[in-house]
Amino acid sequence: MKHVLNNLIQLQELNFALAEQETSDPDSNLKQLETSVQELSEKLPPDVFNRYQQLQRRFPLAVVPIIRANCSGCGLSVPPQLINDVRAGKLLQFCPHCGRFLYWQDGLPKSPPTVPRKLPRAGIGRFSAEQLMIPRLAATTRDEVIAELAQSLVAQGFVEEPKSLVDLALRREAMVSTAVEHGLAFPHVRNVEGGGLTFALGLKPEGIKFGAPDERLTKIFFFIVIPPAASAFYLKLLAGIVQAFHEADARNELLQCETPEQMWKAIQSLTRATVP
Repeated sequence: MKHVLNNLIQLQELNFALAEQETSDPDSNLKQLETSVQELSEKLPPDVFNRYQQLQRRFPLAVVPIIRANCSGCGLSVPPQLINDVRAGKLLQFCPHCGRFLYWQDGLPKSPPTVPRKLPRAGIGRFSAEQLMIPRLAATTRDEVIAELAQSLVAQGFVEEPKSLVDLALRREAMVSTAVEHGLAFPHVRNVEGGGLTFALGLKPEGIKFGAPDERLTKIFFFIVIPPAASAFYLKLLAGIVQAFHEADARNELLQCETPEQMWKAIQSLTRATVP
């Protein structure tokens, strides 16, 4: 039964990847992703796929990990025997409260109990901090960019488990690149335990190859960590950022920043109208 659960998890990720591409680059060719979604759907037993579809109509996430003995979808506690059954993986298991598919994953990235920041009431400042701005990335490859931004989140005390953070981000990139038009990329990791939706931002003005359409160079990188509760809102944040940097003047203004302080002021100013 583990292969069925793995297919469910992969199908959910493909559906999110499709939604992300539609949000960040609506003119891109989605045929390959749509075909992958269809092929994976057909591999599932009909009753399992029907339940998955029903859950998807109700929740952003239909398949969720157990985190701290709770269903990470609804947040309610899972009985110890059910946790053991989920870990054994012999049969599909469901949350007794919300009905979502449950799975167990060791080594999920997590946020520390306390994160060193005071959140503003509105704007993009709720999702990052000045110390997460990197005006000149040292990285020269896709993997190095992800590792450098992940290390920034870890070094500043926003996330733990740096190795799993990088591994999961690269696994997501292997599905379909998060690089889009206009030199932007949005590598990310879902199901981060605790904390809130957070991103580190790095710049590489000369650009690197990150899998963008037509092999165009990517210069602006948002590395985003997403707790289960923020999966739906993430798409709204993504749309707001893409809209803010649609024009070259906005991208150039950010790329000209030379210090974290300048970047922090610029990102808040440039997204004021698109990230309420």
